Amino acid sequence: MPLIAPPLDTEKFEDIFKQARLRIPRYAPEWSDYNESDPGITLLQLFAWLTEMMLYKMNQVPDRNYIKFLQLLGLELRAAQPAQAHLTFSPKAGAPLVGPVRQGTQVSAQSQDGKQLIFETEGGLDLIAFPLTDLQVYDGSGFTVVTSSNSAPGTEFQPLGYEPQIGSALYLGFTSPKVLPAAPLFPLEMHFRVFLPAAAQAGVPQFCSGMSLPPAPPVALVWEYRHPANLTRWRPLNVFADGSTAFTREGYILLEGPAEIATTLEGKITDPRFWLRVRLDSGNYGAGVTPVVDFIRPNTVMALNLATVREELVGISEGLSGQPPFTLSKSPVAPGSLSLTVDGEPWTQVEDFLSSTSTDQHFVLHAITGQILFGDGTHGEIPPAGVEIVATQYRYGGGSGGNVIAGQITSVMTAVPGVDKVTNERPAVGGRDEQNVDELKEQAPALLRCRNRAVTPEDFAALAVQAGGVAKAAALPLTHPDHPGVEVAGAVTVVIVPDSKDQPPQPSSDLIRSVCSYLDDFRLITTELYVRGPVYYAIRSEATIQANPYAAFDAVSRDVSKNLNDYMSPLTDPAATPPVPGWKFGQDLYPNNLYSVILKAADVVAVDNLQVFVDNQPHDDLNKPVVVGPEGLIYGVSDHDITVKPVQNL
Repeated sequence: MPLIAPPLDTEKFEDIFKQARLRIPRYAPEWSDYNESDPGITLLQLFAWLTEMMLYKMNQVPDRNYIKFLQLLGLELRAAQPAQAHLTFSPKAGAPLVGPVRQGTQVSAQSQDGKQLIFETEGGLDLIAFPLTDLQVYDGSGFTVVTSSNSAPGTEFQPLGYEPQIGSALYLGFTSPKVLPAAPLFPLEMHFRVFLPAAAQAGVPQFCSGMSLPPAPPVALVWEYRHPANLTRWRPLNVFADGSTAFTREGYILLEGPAEIATTLEGKITDPRFWLRVRLDSGNYGAGVTPVVDFIRPNTVMALNLATVREELVGISEGLSGQPPFTLSKSPVAPGSLSLTVDGEPWTQVEDFLSSTSTDQHFVLHAITGQILFGDGTHGEIPPAGVEIVATQYRYGGGSGGNVIAGQITSVMTAVPGVDKVTNERPAVGGRDEQNVDELKEQAPALLRCRNRAVTPEDFAALAVQAGGVAKAAALPLTHPDHPGVEVAGAVTVVIVPDSKDQPPQPSSDLIRSVCSYLDDFRLITTELYVRGPVYYAIRSEATIQANPYAAFDAVSRDVSKNLNDYMSPLTDPAATPPVPGWKFGQDLYPNNLYSVILKAADVVAVDNLQVFVDNQPHDDLNKPVVVGPEGLIYGVSDHDITVKPVQNL
C-alpha cells in the first residue's frame, strides 16, 4: 500500500485560548470582562486559532518529511499475513466414494467478531476411506492399546514403547465397512501427520536451515501391511517422505498405499481390521531420546487463511496516461498470487516502473488496498483503450483474526465426497494484520539496516517481528542452544515472544517453525540459525500491606496484584494506562522496586512485609537482584498472596 502523508488540517484551539485567558489577571489586571462579547476575548480567540493552526502544521512537518523519505526509499506498508493450520478430514462410515481433497479446497471458521474466515488447502490429498479406529504398540514382549491416548490430544504415548528395540512396532487399524468400495482400497499416496506434545514442544529451539538440522536418530523404520496372497508375512511399503524423522519431530509422513490389503486380527484387538504397522528394523534411539507422540492423524493437510478469486473483471482501460488505478473487489491480496491479463494477454507484476520501458507490459499492485497501476507510456506500456483487464486469479485474506483456537475450522465450503467432518487439532498460527503507518515509522530504521538480508543481531530481531504472530524478539549472536555458555562461531539464536494472552506467552512449535521458514530466506549461507522461546522466571510475591480503613480490601489486593503483573509483563501493552513497556530480555529484577509498584495502588499506605519467590523458590535477600539470562524474561503469576489490613494510626 502506498504511504499517505498526513493532511495538514487544523484542530481545536480551546487549550491555547484557556491558557491565554488565565494570564489576563497577571498581565492586565484592569481587564475584568471575560465574556465572549468583549472585543479583547474575541482577539484572544483569533490569536488562539491562528497559533493552533501554525503549531499543528509545524508539528506535522517532521512526520510528513519522514513519510516522504520512506516513500523515496521504496518502503511500503507490509500486507496482512495468513495464519496456517493443519486440517484433518474424517471420512463417513461406509461412504461409496471418498475424496479427493483438491488443492484450494476451502474450509471456514468463525472469528471472534463473527466474521467468516476462509482457509484453503495448500496441496491435494487423496483420502483414506476408512477411519483409523485402533492403535496399539508392540514393545517386543506384548501389545498395549493406545487408542484412547491417540484420540484425546494432550494424552501422550510412546509409539514404539518405553524402551524401543528391534522389532518394536506401532500398529494402526482401519475399520472396513460391510461393503467394500471398488479397488484400490487405499490411495496411491497416504498422508499422515505426527503431532508431538504441545506443552513439551512450546519454546523448544528449532533449526532453521538444512545445513544445521540435527542428525536423524540412527534407526531404520519400516512400514508394512498384510497382503491377501499371504497373511502370514508383512510386506513393506515405500516411504516417500518422513518429516517426523522417525517420530522425533512434528511433520508429515507420505506413504505408498497398498494396492491390495487384507483384514486380520492383530494383538489385543479382537475384530478384523486393515492393519498398517511401522516397525523398528535396525538401530536404537539412544538414552533420553525415546519418541513421545501426542497423536497421529491420517488425511491431514496444511491450509492457509486465504481465499482464491478467479476470472474477475477489474475494469476497462481508458488508454490514457495517468488513468485512475483499478481496484480488485477483495483485499488484502496475498503477495505473488495475482495473475492479470489485458485483452487476453498476461502482463507482469513489478515493484515499480523505474526500469520499465514504453513497451514493457508491466503493472504494480498495492497489496493492502488491491489497487492496480499501469505505466504512463514512457515507463511501462499503457493498456489500449477499451480492452478488458481481468484478474485471472488472486488470493486474498490474512490477519491476526485467522489465529483461531483448535477445533474452530470445521465448515467445508468446497464439496468433498464422503467427508463426514474436518477440524484443526491444533490452533492456527502466524496470522498478522496489515502494518499501519506508526508501526512502519517505528520499524523503518531496522528495516533500512537489514534491507533483505540479516547480518547483525538487530537485523534478525527486526525480521522475526515481521514474520507474523511475534510480539517481540531478540537475537543472541554466537549462541547455540545445545552449548549454553559457550560462544559458537556462526551460530545465532533468535528468541521470540508470541502475540498471545497466555501466561507466560510461549511460542508453539508451529509458530517457531513459521518464523524459522521466514528467517531462513534472509540469513547468510554460513549462519547457523535457531529460533526458540524465552526462558521464563515465574515471580510470586507475598506481602502484608496497610490500606486506608474505608477502602475495599479485596479490591486493593486485586489492584496490587495487577500492578505487579503489569510491571513484570513480558509483553508491551500500549492500551494500558499508563502504557506497559514490557520487560526486556536479560533484564534483572531488583525486588526492592516492587515496594514502589505496590504503593502505586489506590488506598495503599504502607508495605509491612514483602517476600519474593522465583519459580516457587524463596529469594531471601531483597537487596540482591534476580539474575536473568540473555534469553530470559520474568512474569508475574496469577496467585500473589496479598494481605491487606487497615492502617495503624500512631
